[in-house]
Amino acid sequence: MNVNKAIITAAGYGTRFLPATKNIPKEMLPLIDVPIIHEIVKECIEGGITQIVIVTRYGNNAVEDYFDNNTELETYLKNNKKFERYERFMEVFDKADIAYVRQHKSLPYGNGSAVLAAKPFIPKGEPFAVMWGDDVVLSEKSGIGQLREKYLHLKETDPNVGGVIAVKPVEPQNISKFGSVKFRDEERKILERLVEKPSPEEAPSFLASYGRYILDYDVYNYLTREHTGKDNELWLPDAIHQLAQTMNIYTEEISEWFTTGDPIQYLQTVLNYALKDERLKDKILELMTNTIRQNT
Repeated sequence: MNVNKAIITAAGYGTRFLPATKNIPKEMLPLIDVPIIHEIVKECIEGGITQIVIVTRYGNNAVEDYFDNNTELETYLKNNKKFERYERFMEVFDKADIAYVRQHKSLPYGNGSAVLAAKPFIPKGEPFAVMWGDDVVLSEKSGIGQLREKYLHLKETDPNVGGVIAVKPVEPQNISKFGSVKFRDEERKILERLVEKPSPEEAPSFLASYGRYILDYDVYNYLTREHTGKDNELWLPDAIHQLAQTMNIYTEEISEWFTTGDPIQYLQTVLNYALKDERLKDKILELMTNTIRQNT
């Protein structure tokens, strides 16, 4: 069965960026000349997924407006031969069918609630992708596309495949910020569970899980109001752990992952994004060198 749909979560309050995120969602903060969510939708499209559900909250109209047509602006760009700017728009506009659902306030807190809110948009029995709206993958090949490709390949040989999740090696001192992968079958890279934010001594591995997943529809059996966990919140990693008891959840190492979860990480992501742009790379390196020299 193909993977045609992706859920992108954009329902958080972005409290670490207040007051900047009081009136705009964090996912609309810029990566130089496009918002974060532009790159995530682009990653979907390049990975062969063009049916997208974006989960928002009250006040996040900017996300919906961004992907809507603006005929006047598009005409202006073409008439004034600003084709480079126009092409940036057209990387994502009209390339995907995007639906929006608001995460209802009656749902529990926790990252699993956004996935649960999108359930009516996912046909029963179909696998689907999940992407956190503050994680950016800058690999040459679409990150979610790599997971999708592996899932479809595994499906040919393993009828019990329940999903593929992205992982990346991190330094031991940083594993406490993430979920650490514990394997049931290390040779085949099959997951037993995700250990949330362990100390380096407690971590079963230094492979960190991050916000890119392909999951079997059966994960919804464990994403219900009755399955709340820590702090009485609903957590996707808990549901993945439950699914991994009956199905095979594989891991796939995908590099070039950056998170925009706090201001420092956001700046790191913006810098790396800029350094991948050949038009900007030399200027950015010069700016960084001069800034360091002036402040040391």
